Formats: sequence, C-alpha cells, structure tokens
Amino acid sequence: MNSFRKLLIALTAGALAVGATLLAGCGKQGVKKLEPAKPVATQSLTITDAALEAGVRDTLKFGKMHQGEIIAKHLRVENGNERPIVLLRHITTCGCVNVVYDRKPIAKGESATIEFELDSKSLQGWQMKLMEFYFADKDTPMKIYIEAEVK
Repeated sequence: MNSFRKLLIALTAGALAVGATLLAGCGKQGVKKLEPAKPVATQSLTITDAALEAGVRDTLKFGKMHQGEIIAKHLRVENGNERPIVLLRHITTCGCVNVVYDRKPIAKGESATIEFELDSKSLQGWQMKLMEFYFADKDTPMKIYIEAEVK
C-alpha cells in the first residue's frame, strides 16, 4: 500500500473517531431515570389539531444551574381535540436531555405528563436544546425547547 493511501486511511479513521465524539455531543442518551437536584416544576400545554397544524412550540426554562446538576421539569399535555391523540415518538438534539412519557392514547379532555431531565455534567454557558414530538396522524411535530444557563 502506498504512503498516500495509508495517510488517507489514517485521516479517515481519525475523522470518524472525531465525528463519533461530536455526534455523542454532551452525553449519552438513555431512558435511565435521573435524580433531579431541585423540585420539579410543571407547565401545561393544550394540544388541538389546529395547533398541531400551525406547529406547536413551547420553551421550558430551566434557569441557572451549576455544572453537574440535574434539573427536571414536567410538561402536562392536555388533549383539546374531539378524538384521542397518541404521542408516538420524539427526537432530541442532545443526549444530555432525558425524556420520559407514556405512549398511551390521551382521551378528549384528559392530559398526560412528559418529564424532561437536563443533566448539565458536560455543559457550560447558555444552552438551547430542541425536542420534537410526533403524534399519530400528524406530520408537523410539537417542538419543545429547553433553555438553561450552566455555570
């Protein structure tokens, strides 16, 4: 194998290793329950077909926190539709956010709670994280942002 080819293989392997580190980002994502450092606060949001069509967005403000702290917030999602809604899946932009919810139908007028836990162990400075939640029969996700300042 010539030296150029060896160099190319070495650079590619190094780039893949760096890329894997960057993709891992700020921690590994899992469904493990974390232990929050502060009491849990709850916000509420009503979901309707019209709101989902328009693109529901909300921000959970975690405020100031120390590096290594874990803070949890709850978002109570109420069904404002005439028929049940089902939260099928979610996508997060960072492994430092743990999201826990039931994947059961939410009947008309009922609500379900989504729990968000932010683990700041590898974060520093102002943070804005995005979670997208997809409901059955809807193409537009509900977007929930997490905002925090890690010192």
